[in-house]
Amino acid sequence: MPRLIPTLSRVIPVHQATHGYKVQKLAVEKHVFPAPKATTQKYAFLWSHSNGFNKETLHPLMRHFLNHLRSQSHFDTIDIEFVAWEARNHGDSARLNDGTFLDRYNWFDNVMDTKQVIDTFELNIGYDKFIGVGHSFGATSMLVCEFFFPKTFDGLCLIEPVIGGNIDDVEIRAQYPTMSSKNRRDTWANREECFQKLSPRPFWKKFDPEVLNLYIDYGMYETPDGKYTLKCPKTQEFHLFDIQSYARTTGYRSLPTLSIPVHMIYAFGSPFLLPEHVTDITSKSPLITVEHIEGTHMVPNENPKGMAPHIAKIVNRVLASPVIDTVAKL
Repeated sequence: MPRLIPTLSRVIPVHQATHGYKVQKLAVEKHVFPAPKATTQKYAFLWSHSNGFNKETLHPLMRHFLNHLRSQSHFDTIDIEFVAWEARNHGDSARLNDGTFLDRYNWFDNVMDTKQVIDTFELNIGYDKFIGVGHSFGATSMLVCEFFFPKTFDGLCLIEPVIGGNIDDVEIRAQYPTMSSKNRRDTWANREECFQKLSPRPFWKKFDPEVLNLYIDYGMYETPDGKYTLKCPKTQEFHLFDIQSYARTTGYRSLPTLSIPVHMIYAFGSPFLLPEHVTDITSKSPLITVEHIEGTHMVPNENPKGMAPHIAKIVNRVLASPVIDTVAKL
C-alpha cells in the first residue's frame, strides 16, 4: 500500500534553544482520523523514527495501530490524530537543511526538536490524551524530553529505546556494529537497483515488504546526475551513532523520575535489553512495564501489523491511570 496521505504538511523551525535555529527546519505531517460516531474526545499520538530512517517507514505501523484501535467499539467516539516528523538530518527535513548540517548536532538537540513539534502543534494541551510512540533514537529522545519537561506526555510507548547506565570508552564505542554505517553504500543508479541490492541482505530481508518499499521510495531522492541517494546522508547517520552515549545514559538515569506510564518493547533478537535484565529497568519505577517480542532491534519495520496490540497496551494504561495533576499540562 502507498504512504499515508497527510491531512496537513508543515515546515517549522527547529527549536530556538539549539544551534542552527536560524536556518534549519523540520518537516512535520499530521494525519486526522475522525471518529465514526459523534465525537466525545480527541487523542493525539506523536511518532518518532529511528536513526537512518524516514517517517514514511512508520506508516504501516501507524495504519495497523489505527485499525487496531478502530476495531474496538470504545474508540468509536474518539477522534484520533497522528503527527509524524523527521529529525533535522533525516528524510524531508534533511532535504530542507541540505548544506547546513552541524558537527555539534546531538541527541539532546533532537530532544528539543521533539518539544518543538509538540508545542507547535499543541499536542499536550489541545487533546484529551497525548501519547508518544518512538523507536530507538526517537524513543530515547521522547524519554529524555519527558525528563526535561515532566508531564509533557500522558504516556509513552518506547520501542527499543537506547538507554544504559554506562558510558563506554571511545575505543570500545568504535567497535559498535552500528559504526559500520559510515562505510555502507548510499547511492544507486535507480530505485530498482537499490531494491535488488538491499532486499536479499540479512538485515533488510527481515523487513516487511511495504516498509522496505517506503524506505526506498521516500527515503531517497534523485541527484542532479540522475542517480538516487539517501535523504539522510550516511555521514549524518554515523554521526548520531557516534555521539549517543550521553543521551543514552541520561535516558537511563531519568527512569526513577517518571510521573507517567511508560511501556517499553524490546525484541528477543536485540542486544539492547536481554530478558534476564528486565528488572534493571522495571525496578527504577512502578510506572514502567517491559515486554519482549519476536524480532530484532528493527522490529517495527519487520512486523508492523503484529506490533499494533503491543503499542495499544500503553493506551489502556493511560486510560486506566487517574489524573494526578492536570495543571502541569497547561
